[in-house]
Amino acid sequence: MDNKPHLASEPICEEQYAQVPADFPRPVHLSAVSGAQPKLLMTEYKGRFYSPGCTPPEIFAKWDMCEDLARQMSAKSLESKAGKRSHMSELEILDQYLARLIATRWTSEDEARWVIRRVAAMLDWPVPPTAEGHGGPDSSLSAKA
Repeated sequence: MDNKPHLASEPICEEQYAQVPADFPRPVHLSAVSGAQPKLLMTEYKGRFYSPGCTPPEIFAKWDMCEDLARQMSAKSLESKAGKRSHMSELEILDQYLARLIATRWTSEDEARWVIRRVAAMLDWPVPPTAEGHGGPDSSLSAKA
């Protein structure tokens, strides 16, 4: 896979979308429009309808960004463990990074938890309990991607 970021508006091929792991969180955007008859907000992509933010290009773009973030955080975690955080356990390091990632609001909370689980999988470190899915419809309970 190339390292160039993908934009949600760029066309993607099925092989790219197939790279998105099943445990990557999908947003849940339930919405309706008022009126006399019930209406549902949907986005059309290639003849299929999706909830807003859930088309294959949008999911792929979010995953691609989170995967890149996980690679960067893996390197930073190893650097931290060898340096200024050598006194901390792997769980404590990842737990601290999770709180910081959530505070940045770069991702949703479920995506941040997925990133930390992905970092743990890349480094073969234990997954902090705070990074486990909370059981909501857009979270996953799998620790490894």
